[in-house]
Amino acid sequence: MHAVGRGDASERHRSELVIATGTSLDRVIAGGLAAGEPVAFVGPASVGKLTLALRAAASAQSQGGMVAWIDPTASFDPLAAERNGVDLERLVVVRAPGDATALATAAALRSEGFRLVAVDAGDPGLAGIRVDDLAPALAAVRGSPAALLVVSGARGSRVAIPTYVFERVGWERRFERTIGWSFAVGRPFASDRALFSVSADGALVDLGTSAGLAEVAV
Repeated sequence: MHAVGRGDASERHRSELVIATGTSLDRVIAGGLAAGEPVAFVGPASVGKLTLALRAAASAQSQGGMVAWIDPTASFDPLAAERNGVDLERLVVVRAPGDATALATAAALRSEGFRLVAVDAGDPGLAGIRVDDLAPALAAVRGSPAALLVVSGARGSRVAIPTYVFERVGWERRFERTIGWSFAVGRPFASDRALFSVSADGALVDLGTSAGLAEVAV
């Protein structure tokens, strides 16, 4: 169990449990993903949410932890994982079908062996699962030594998971060909967002936060 603290003591305790992504997104999500807490990355396909989820997995491993990657759609890409610093030797990929995803997620959260449990829910309209389908697993998050990260194409409507929305800001084109895009991440209705650009070869460039860019402009 984690003791509830206040002031500096609680901040120090949380900082010891946080998994950072190593990007400006950490300034938007209170430093990173915390053990015993759920977070959802939500947005359309190929916008960047899986890239940042893999960055978080690599960070969890750098802290000495193992990562469980729950993969109901069997879409895990080991090459993309390695490009983002993930050590495949310390990653357990669980190919749980849709109706078993919540059970597999809860089992991983209750295990002492994982620092991060990531669920790639996919797109509910394309054989993926809904965030709401993970409701039975949420009771296992509190007190878990692992953080829970859900990556989905759509927001949940019945479960209360802090959600960060990934939105494509624009496309970069040259000679009528798309060579990259930019996207933003933040809480719904929040003004401060983390900004990124992605080249055609998948390279991620951290542009900072909207608040930081506004300060530079001033």
